[in-house]
Order: sequence, then C-alpha cells, then structure tokens
Amino acid sequence: MKPMLRLTSLILGGLLALGLSGQAQTPATAHAPDGGTTFHIQSIDIAPLTGAPFTATVTTEWTRTLADGSTATTRNHRTVARDSTGRIFQERRFFAPNGDTLPTPLSSLEYFDPVRHEFLSCIPQRKTCYASAYLRPQMDKMPAGVGGLEVCACASVPGKETTITHESLGQETIENLDAIGSREITTLPAGAIGNTNPQPIVKEFWYSPRLGINLVTKRFEPQAGAENFVVSGVSLDEPDPKIFEPPADYQIVREVVVKQAIPQAAR
Repeated sequence: MKPMLRLTSLILGGLLALGLSGQAQTPATAHAPDGGTTFHIQSIDIAPLTGAPFTATVTTEWTRTLADGSTATTRNHRTVARDSTGRIFQERRFFAPNGDTLPTPLSSLEYFDPVRHEFLSCIPQRKTCYASAYLRPQMDKMPAGVGGLEVCACASVPGKETTITHESLGQETIENLDAIGSREITTLPAGAIGNTNPQPIVKEFWYSPRLGINLVTKRFEPQAGAENFVVSGVSLDEPDPKIFEPPADYQIVREVVVKQAIPQAAR
C-alpha cells in the first residue's frame, strides 16, 4: 500500500471510530426539562381584628397517600402574630419530614396592614418585597354568631348533588383559651373531581372567639390527603413592633396600576 493511501485509510478509520463512539455516548433517555408539581396549603386565616394581639406558632402536618398505598408525611412550623391595630405577620416555610421540630427554609414573609391598606409578600432568597393592596378593613369585633367554619372562609359552598352536614363538638380549653368545636362533612358526588365513587371532605375546627382564629384545624380531602394545623405557644402580649416590618436590607417593589384612558366622548 502506498504511504498516502495508507494515511488516508487511517484517517477515515479514526473518524469512523470517533463517530461510533459519539453515538454510543448519546443518552437513551434524553429529553427537555419537565415542569413538576407545586402544592400550596392554606392553613389558618387571621382577620385584622383590633384589640386582640397575640404571637403563636402554627405547626402543620400533611399526610398524603402514595400510589402503592403507603403514606408520606411532611411538616413545618412557623411564626404568626397580630398587634392591637390589626396588623398581621406570617412566616411561610417549606415542608420536611422533621419540620415540626427543626426549622425549614423560609419561602416567604407576609405583612398585612389594614391601616395603610397594604400587603407585602417578601421573598427571602431575593431580599425583595412585593407590595399590593390589602382590602380587608380593621375589625373591632368578630361578626356575631360566626364560628370556625365561616370565619376561616373554608366552609364548603353547596353545589349540585353535593351534601353538607354540620356537627357541634362542644367546647374545650386550648392554650388557656375557650374553643368551640365544629365538624363539616361535604360529600362530593361521583364525577365531581373525576372520582368514580362519592367522596367525603371532612373538616374539623376548634375556634377561639377571643382571638378570632382556629386553634386546631383538621382536614381530609381526597386529592390532598390529611392536613392538620395546630396553634401553640400562644402569647397574648403585644408583639414587638419590629416583627411587622420587613428586614432593613429588603427592597420594596410596588405594583404599577395602569388605568385605561377615558375616551373623550365619555368625559
């Protein structure tokens, strides 16, 4: 074989080998990034009630049933507070299996001010607060006759073929506060959420008339699983005013409201 022909054969053989090698290294499961699923759990509702200050810890336990019939339970605990003017502070935290005993990372800090009519949602990772309008007015008392189901705005709305029953659970003392117990059972008809059989949604509340919040909430929903919320470590002292202001190194971004121009003929 001539030297030039031999060199050409070697080069072509090397390129072919590299091509085959590159094909062998291509992942068989290559795909674009997927989305994922995000869950948001709404626990206790705190109204801007004046003259009823408190600070407390809310512990959440969330149990879901997995496809193989086993369960997964995650938890978190967070600080909430309200002052005498009705300002409200709430931490939001991520879930973890031991989140009831160990602090989990903050997802957001929330500040509600019924005097300035302002809501701040602050993202710790960005050290940025986003301001928007807070429309709930100050309340000097809770509406007469309101119990746990109505005050938390979580009573189910009757629907077609949906049955709802209510049951009184009496009274108990929780965290040295009088609490009124109630239970609501909503039965969804087959097909309401794609279910093949009727499904119950069970909610239990232990409501404190003094604070206007549910001290204990237990929920079971077919899609979300079992959710338990417990308010503990309640202090009725006036909270430190600093807790109702974002950290000094956070920037505040206010929403821009764009109003449509009024046509000349309509003026």
